Amino acid sequence: MATKDKWISAHEAAEILTRNTDHTVSDAYVRMLAQKDKILYRQKDGRTNEYSKTSVEAYKVRPKNTPRVRPRPSTRQEREEAVA
Repeated sequence: MATKDKWISAHEAAEILTRNTDHTVSDAYVRMLAQKDKILYRQKDGRTNEYSKTSVEAYKVRPKNTPRVRPRPSTRQEREEAVA
């Protein structure tokens, strides 16, 4: 990350993510993303974090009405064919 990166609050980060998706994103979601290392953050003081604006803008939140695609479990016949 560049040293001239702008650091923003969780509230500002949530507003940016909300603008980039079809639903409201909360401050708690922003904190969860940082905790899971999805966006870059740093400690402001002992209690508050700041979030990298470029990291937040680059993150893409999945639209709420887009279903998750999970692989269909293979059938016994498919497993037998794969072994043969």
